[in-house]
Amino acid sequence: MPIRQLVEFAAHEFGDTGPRYYRSRAVRWLININRDGTGTLVDRADADNKSGGQEATPFLTRTSGVAAMLLADTLEYVFGIAKDNSDKAQAGADRRNDAYLQLLHDWHTATGDPVAALVCDFFDQEKHLALIEALPEDASPSEIAAVMVDNEWCHRRPSAIEFWGQVARNRKSSGQEGICLACHKHGPMLKTVPDMVKSTLIPVGVDAKGRPKRGRDAALVSVNTSAQGRGGDLQLVNTPLCEGCGAQAMAALNHLLGHERHRRRGDDSVLTWWLRTPDTFDPMLFEQPSTTEVKALLDEVYQGKHRTQANPNDFYALTLSANQSRVVVRDWVETPVAQIKEHLAAWFTDHGSFDRWSDGIHYVPLRTLVRASGRWDRVTKQYVPGTAAHGLERDLLRAALHGTPPPSSLLPQLLQRIRSDHNIDLARVALLRLVLTRPPFKEKTMPGLDETDTTPAYVWGRMFAVLEAIQRKALPDVNATIRDRFFGLAMTQPEATMRMLRLNANGHLKKLLRGEKTRGSGRALDQRLADLYQLLDAKEGLPPHLDSRGQARFILGYEQQRSADMAAARAAREAKEAEKSDDTPDTEQ
Repeated sequence: MPIRQLVEFAAHEFGDTGPRYYRSRAVRWLININRDGTGTLVDRADADNKSGGQEATPFLTRTSGVAAMLLADTLEYVFGIAKDNSDKAQAGADRRNDAYLQLLHDWHTATGDPVAALVCDFFDQEKHLALIEALPEDASPSEIAAVMVDNEWCHRRPSAIEFWGQVARNRKSSGQEGICLACHKHGPMLKTVPDMVKSTLIPVGVDAKGRPKRGRDAALVSVNTSAQGRGGDLQLVNTPLCEGCGAQAMAALNHLLGHERHRRRGDDSVLTWWLRTPDTFDPMLFEQPSTTEVKALLDEVYQGKHRTQANPNDFYALTLSANQSRVVVRDWVETPVAQIKEHLAAWFTDHGSFDRWSDGIHYVPLRTLVRASGRWDRVTKQYVPGTAAHGLERDLLRAALHGTPPPSSLLPQLLQRIRSDHNIDLARVALLRLVLTRPPFKEKTMPGLDETDTTPAYVWGRMFAVLEAIQRKALPDVNATIRDRFFGLAMTQPEATMRMLRLNANGHLKKLLRGEKTRGSGRALDQRLADLYQLLDAKEGLPPHLDSRGQARFILGYEQQRSADMAAARAAREAKEAEKSDDTPDTEQ
């Protein structure tokens, strides 16, 4: 269960280095009180931090009602500034200000700290109200103000830390005892989780202009009505947690979600991962896969080195989204690192493909694969933002980590896009390979041209590539190739399309064979087309129609033939240049 693993992570990652029930927040306003009882208001905002600098301050999730934070709270609590001009808003602000002042007095009473006495006197004499005049008119009641005495943060004082911890425990305690679900120890149980996931850490989608939407702080566990809880129980009754584990789990989760290396943000979800024992292994290799790193991973897995480690490790990953103020757990991975390496190796093996523009097998970043499911703009030569298949990023991420098939909706969506825009590139070919290689098809597809594959759909794709090459050779300045005009038809009706295109190809071949410079190319293309015919069953020939599986194989055959042809052309050109270089006589200096 994720909470136990989060608690374990917190224990070995940062232990008890920071006070519990404190959170780093942007503090805009500073009330600096001098020993003589005077005070000033300082604006901590600057060009880089418009909401003020970050500071770890007392914090608890406010679920409902009035609940003040010690010494550092919003302007509504500290100064009683209402959210609007209504009487109701002002009455609410007054209640919050009273709670804030009462908490200051409770701190003084409980600890006897002389600094607490000085702060209480300052507020009791209403000297803080004189500082309101220094606030700009556009100051928001939600901006945070904190207190200093002689340039010392009051909330950092040991008395404040100890007192606030007790307040937090009293507020969050259920008043009952039980066995903690994480540490399995008997003791007082929490009523609610002590902290929430920060609003900025879980994406909630983008607006019509592609800008990220603003989210809310979200609770990992929230059961407010009897209909939501098992057996009608509320809050954490069915998820019993002690105070220590609850605080550590939420601190660890916020830490991981805020750490660049341990998170992967999507449009409407975020994945965070960690290892039971810290290691250099990076499971997010599919973000920017380099050929060298992928090869090292494949060699390690195929040679079995990942299974011979003396200290086996575990991998954890949590995928979260947000629904209003609640966290939604989309996926949870708990598996040995050796297993996750096998899944990643399979991911690269199943989608790696040859690119017609460069030699070797290439591995596509996951985000690029997602974009390839969108609409291709022929004018800008790129995929239109916001048109990718909804939820595909999360589904492909799951397929990579779990070793499972991509969603069944991917193939028809991708085929529809290709029929519409005729764009075929490395990313789309990689997606087709991934679909065909994994269940339910489980086909043995190669990353490059497979000359032993006699599947009619695959052979037809290769033939279509040769027919297009014949047209391009005969008509170098053609505006619209057969791919531009007939690709969608060729994907679905190979027999009829072949008859039509073969007649046109005969005329193009005659033209090539008549030309002195093109005769050799014409003969080679004619022979290649004839060789492909021999791979088909003499009686069956090409099928009249192709299903989605056949269409995918047709596209693979077409693109892999083109890639092989361009690779051969590059090799021939390089060989010719090398020969020319060798024949060049040396000149004397």
